[in-house]
Amino acid sequence: MEGYARFFIDSEADSATLIERGSGQQLKKYLLYVIVGLAISGIAYKSYDAYKAQQIKEFTQATQQAQGGLEIGMKAPNLKLEQDGKMVELSDLTNRLIVINFWATWCPPCKQEIPELNAFSKAVDVPVYGINVTTSERKVSDVADFLKETPVDYGVLYDTQGQSENAYRLVAMPATYVIDTDGVIVAKHIGPVTSSMLKEMVGKKGG
Repeated sequence: MEGYARFFIDSEADSATLIERGSGQQLKKYLLYVIVGLAISGIAYKSYDAYKAQQIKEFTQATQQAQGGLEIGMKAPNLKLEQDGKMVELSDLTNRLIVINFWATWCPPCKQEIPELNAFSKAVDVPVYGINVTTSERKVSDVADFLKETPVDYGVLYDTQGQSENAYRLVAMPATYVIDTDGVIVAKHIGPVTSSMLKEMVGKKGG
C-alpha cells in the first residue's frame, strides 16, 4: 500500500513536472510569437513610414516643378508675340534687363497686381512687358475690353500662338520672370507681385 501510495505521489509529481514543462514551452512559444509579431509590425510600420515619406517627397517635387515653371539660371525660351499688329520676338527685347509677366483677363490675381506693375514701371528704369496668354482667353476681344477698363502703363504683348504655356511650363498665373541681357532667367515669382518685390528681383542684377 505504501509503495502504491509512493508510486501515486511520484506519478503526480511527474505529471506536475510535465504540466509545468508544457506550460513553460507554451509560454516560450507565446513570447516568441509576440516578439516575431512585434518585429514584423515594426518592419511593416517602418516600410509604410518610408513609403509615405517618399510619396510626400515625390508629390512636393512634382508640385514645385509644376508651379515653379522654368528655373533661375535657365535660358528664357524665345516667343513670337504680337504688339500693335506687328510680330515681335522676345529675344529682340533682351538687349537690356527686362521683366515679363504672363497674365490673362480671367485671372483675378493678375488684375490685382496691375497697379503694382504700373508703379514699378514708373519708378524703375527696367522695361516691363505683360504677355497676355491670348489662347487661354474666352474671346480675343475680351483683352481689349479689359484694357479699356484697367489702365496698364507698360507694354502689352499677345501670345496668339499659345507658345507660352508649354515653353514656360505655365500652370498658374500670374507668373513673372526677370531676364538679363544674355537671355537668362535671373529671378522669378509665381503669383501676384508687388512693386517692392519687383525692385528686389531686379536689384539683384543692379537694375
